[in-house]
Amino acid sequence: MRDVVFYLFLAIIWCLYESGECLRITELTVPRLVRSGSRVNFSCAFELIDEELYSLTWWKDNQTFFSYLPSKSDPKMIHNVPGITVDKQISTLHEVFLSQVDHRASGTIRCEVLVFPKYEQATKEANFTVIAQPVRGPSITGHQGPYQVGDLLLLNCSSPPSYPPTTLSWDIDGRKASQETVILYPGETDSLGRVSSWSGLQMWLNHHHFSRGILVLRCTASILDNYSRSSEIAITSADYVDVVPRERASTGGAETLSIALFLLLLLLLASLAT
Repeated sequence: MRDVVFYLFLAIIWCLYESGECLRITELTVPRLVRSGSRVNFSCAFELIDEELYSLTWWKDNQTFFSYLPSKSDPKMIHNVPGITVDKQISTLHEVFLSQVDHRASGTIRCEVLVFPKYEQATKEANFTVIAQPVRGPSITGHQGPYQVGDLLLLNCSSPPSYPPTTLSWDIDGRKASQETVILYPGETDSLGRVSSWSGLQMWLNHHHFSRGILVLRCTASILDNYSRSSEIAITSADYVDVVPRERASTGGAETLSIALFLLLLLLLASLAT
């Protein structure tokens, strides 16, 4: 029975060899999401059967950024790719260290292993995204209040360039704005490939918008689960006047002024009498 198992094992190995699976990448480790400026490392583990390693190469999309050739006196080779800075000193055959990345490093990261004498190769890839956050939060423009019931409210919200571009959303008194009130405008791409975001809010104002005399509108800019910033404004109704505080302030000021004038008059009379 042991002989049967042994020969079956040899048959499996031979089949793997003949089918070109004498080389296999067993694990590829690439973080899915990081922030611009982060230190990052990728790792690639593989198995060889009766073959020798010729090279291991790291790709970002269709660009090589690091390769390892054991036969060379200096086996490590760095290739310039925008957004990627390789730390050659601590990078190894199975692991490449990046001292810094920016949004231009986003894309498909691929590990490629080549062996000889058959010169077969195996590859494995993963998606990699580097977030470049906006320099500030979103801004709301277009406010021309106070407003009245029946007015058309037109507002814009903008977010500075980022990668990926921010997703803008509106809230009306704490509730998500309906799709028919929101307008999405195309963003603009800057010289570094980052994209700005623009969104508009338009709606006719009704009585329920001013049930408390004020309407709070919020615009939120977000990037995946990594970034979220908000800006809000308060819209007031022209029919809403806070009378009591104004009356108290004006009455108190008048009383104080009258008393001061009366005292000055008494001092003047006393000086004339003497």
